[in-house]
Amino acid sequence: MKINLMRKYRDMSPAVRTSLWFTFCQFLQRGISFITVPVFTRLLTTEEYGICNVYFAWFEVFLLFTSLKIPYEGLNNGLIRYEEDKDGYTSSVMGLILVMTAVSTGIYLLFHPWIDRATGLSSFIMLLMFVQLMFNPPLMLWTNRERFDFRYRKPVAVTVASTVLNLLITVLAVVSTSYKAEARIIGSVFVQTLFGVILAAVLFAKGKTFYKKEYWSFALRFNLPLIFYYVSQLILNQSDRILINYFQGSGKAAVYSVAYSAATLMILVLSAINGSFNPWMYKKLKAGKFQEVGRTASALCLLVGGATFAVSALAPDLVRILATEAYMEAIWIIAPVSASVFFIFLYMVFANVEMYYGENKGISIISIVCSVLNIILNIIFIPIFGYFAAGWTTLLCYMLLTLLHYILMRRACRIHHIRKRVFQDNVILAISGGVVLLSFIAMGLYRLSYLRYGALLCAAAVLFAFRKKLLVILKQMSRGGENHEE
Repeated sequence: MKINLMRKYRDMSPAVRTSLWFTFCQFLQRGISFITVPVFTRLLTTEEYGICNVYFAWFEVFLLFTSLKIPYEGLNNGLIRYEEDKDGYTSSVMGLILVMTAVSTGIYLLFHPWIDRATGLSSFIMLLMFVQLMFNPPLMLWTNRERFDFRYRKPVAVTVASTVLNLLITVLAVVSTSYKAEARIIGSVFVQTLFGVILAAVLFAKGKTFYKKEYWSFALRFNLPLIFYYVSQLILNQSDRILINYFQGSGKAAVYSVAYSAATLMILVLSAINGSFNPWMYKKLKAGKFQEVGRTASALCLLVGGATFAVSALAPDLVRILATEAYMEAIWIIAPVSASVFFIFLYMVFANVEMYYGENKGISIISIVCSVLNIILNIIFIPIFGYFAAGWTTLLCYMLLTLLHYILMRRACRIHHIRKRVFQDNVILAISGGVVLLSFIAMGLYRLSYLRYGALLCAAAVLFAFRKKLLVILKQMSRGGENHEE
């Protein structure tokens, strides 16, 4: 068996092998992030833990504007366009990001009283953030540059080392001082700065280019039009915690963050499924095998829906594992947040069809609509119903986003004269309705443990009944879209 596994691994293409290792890194980072939640919720007070989560939420907001997400799409497209000078392009766009970050730091120093008041963070913590904003992009640029050429050994080593070192240093820092929130943040900033400085030096040594007008111009022209899409995604992902902190304080933001950490279990499931399903679906769409795509999507929706219900039903147990009794209110948020992750999976399935047929012009528009709606609903309902409302506004917005993506997907099919339905619409609608209904049922059973576990066993029995079909589907996807007719 070991010999067969080694032979299969050696026979993999460099692209598949690289994808496999980077998926491992993603699981490692998210897994350790999930594991550390019980540690920090016990070492920090709810207010301190809330400050840390608000910091990381604002970090993602500022990073968008200081880097424009160039280390991702902007890098890959530039490496294809300037194939003869990939190292020069990489070091040049890093120079661009460093300049944008330096300018942003100067703007902050000029207006820091107002910015500090808006973020709810101290000047010291904000200065730490700008240090991290300076040295996070080199790490991302180097990692994605290596991935572009299917080199995975060094990035995997760096990911493992930085993830483990970050865990050790932050825990040691927190237990050794009474300024625990600052210590948690300093530990993370220190590790990213350490690796960022080293890798920035490596990129500049190889590329030997800080400024080249053509490279800077291309990166800006490519990424600036995407800014509205990025902003909308950021709002949907981060605005809840920021607004909860603004209206109800860091303690409530901490409780909400624990609920989101529980939903991380669902994100791990989605990452594993999407890694195989998307390329498989593209090949089936190219071959015109819409019926196979529809059956597979329905089965995967059932699998993800089952996982959603499991996370919702186990909410009290998950919170007891992840945190202390001070966070038990989080159980009332986990169900809608988990259901939101199901609709994230569903809208991504529809969006992939849009992108396959090149009809992705409406994606930014509907993302902006839903993100603005999310802010408006939170501003209205958080002061009235408390921070619990944020979970339900998030669910509502993701349901609307899924519906709008479905409409755009159908439009893309009509434009390209696809007469057959790609998906089993009635089946997916029934599963989606079932996920929402079961979320309510799970919440109603939190104080009735025996009934809750009984419902979980029933859900497990349904998935077990479909196990053969699910295993066949997963096996087909793992083979990369080969034809396997039933």
